[in-house]
Formats: sequence, structure tokens, C-alpha cells
Amino acid sequence: MTGAVARRLSDDMSDAAGKRVYEVDEVILGWKPAESADAALEWVLQRIDRLAAPLTLLTVLDAKKNYDEDKLAKFKSDTEAVAADIRAKHPSITVNTQIVEGDAPQILAGLTSPEKLVVVGTDRRRGLSLRYAFSFGARLAARAHGPVALIPHGDNEPGVGVVVGVDGTPSSLAAARVAARIALARGGEELVVVHVWQEPTPWQDAYLPPDDGFLESLQKVHQDVLDESVAQFAEDWPELVITKKLVHGLAPWGLLDQAARGSLLVVGTRSSRGIQRFFLGSVSHTVVLNLEGPTIVVPQK
Repeated sequence: MTGAVARRLSDDMSDAAGKRVYEVDEVILGWKPAESADAALEWVLQRIDRLAAPLTLLTVLDAKKNYDEDKLAKFKSDTEAVAADIRAKHPSITVNTQIVEGDAPQILAGLTSPEKLVVVGTDRRRGLSLRYAFSFGARLAARAHGPVALIPHGDNEPGVGVVVGVDGTPSSLAAARVAARIALARGGEELVVVHVWQEPTPWQDAYLPPDDGFLESLQKVHQDVLDESVAQFAEDWPELVITKKLVHGLAPWGLLDQAARGSLLVVGTRSSRGIQRFFLGSVSHTVVLNLEGPTIVVPQK
């Protein structure tokens, strides 16, 4: 990982001995007076005492709206008041504020990089499985060039374990390595590696072998995908506690079900070009639209 001075993100990103396991130069929090932003701020503040990177509270105002000088002054004073409170409670942390105008997902995405973590709050949404349905988080994560943490607000109690989905692709393996480092940083918290599989759809029946052992053979293929994915990073951290879960069902919903039991979900998304750069992969897109808890989206480098 490059960067002028790589710093530790938080106790989630550094192990008990202070060894750097996931480095960033800056944490950028999308800030505005709202319940969702409050949840994201609380998530950051729970980890801020171990931060060695500056924190920026970034407010993006809608460029289509006209803000008079009084409103702008109010935004600035309110944001600075929040920053001053953080500085008072956490004097070792450098806290900056910035107010800009424009499209928030586009601006925040432009600030992402492998050396930064962008954190935003979001509402909980359910049932939006459409490929081209959108949320703020989906628009941001699809354009991002670095990790994005999406923090939904609500009353759900966090579970235990860092959950990551794998399918053997480079993007999922990149996410698994990030998840492994975070699990270690949390004092050896369990890493739950999930691979979701489903038999071919009915219209493919004509191409299926007639023997009854086909599904058992197919399950074995997917078990191999799970085992090989874990093998590609597990040997780097022999102290890591790993639970492998092979789940039968639809990929997004099987992963979300496991995420509901964990404290954090990490998902990977592939790099795209052209118009496709505005969309996440189908699984990560559905996950982002139906967040069960704090989720970090890691783009493939």
C-alpha cells in the first residue's frame, strides 16, 4: 500500500501489539445533521482513540439549492461545533471540517483511494433487489477507488464475527484479506468466510447429467471454491480464527443472513469501465441496498 505516511485506521485496523494491519492516510466522514450521519459518527468515535490518521468531516451541499449566507454560516458553525467536541474528547486526533457544493456520491467517490477510508451513514432499506435500483451507498461504492464503510442507523444489536463473502474471484479475495486483518485487529475475533451456492436454474435441466449424484458433486465443487479461497490468505495469519460456511441459496440473501449475525460485513466489488463503472456487481449491489449492519465495500485494485 502506498502513501506518504500510512497510518492505522483504528483499533479495528491495528492489532493489540500496535502492528499495522490495515493502513490509511485519512478517514473522511460524510457529515450532515441526520440520524444516519449520527450513526456513522458514533461508529467512528468508538474507534477514534486508536486512530493515527486525521479525520475530516465533509459536508456536501446540494448545488441545485440556493443557500443564503445565514444558512451557510449555520452549517459551518454546526459542523465546527461537532469537530470541537471531538477534539476536546480526543485531543490526539486531528479533526478537519470542509463544506463543498455538488453531488455528494460523486464528490465522496472522487476522494476515495486505497489509502483512505470514506465513511457514510445510510438508512436501512429492505426488498430492493433490482439490479438498477439505487441508494446513496450504492452510488458511492460503485464509483469508489478505495474502501467505503456504510453504516446504517437503527436498533439492531451487533453480533459477533467479521463476515466476508468469497466466490474465488480476485475482488472477493481482496475483500477477504481486508476482513482477515480487521478480525485480527479486534483481538482475534472470528472471521466467518461465506460462500453461497445454488444449483442451476430449471431452464438448464436439459443440460444436467441424469444421475442423482449431480447435486452432491456440484456441492463438492463449491466446497472446493470455499476451501481454496481461504487457503490463499489463511497461511499468512496462522493465528486467525476462521469459520468456513457453505450456504445453499441465493448469493445476496444467504450472505445477508450470515451478516445479520456478525459485527461487520466485508464485500468485494469488481472494477468496471464505461457505463458499468456506475454499478456494483449484482451481489454487492443487493447487499448494499439491504444492509444488515456496518458494511465495508472493497473495490478490486
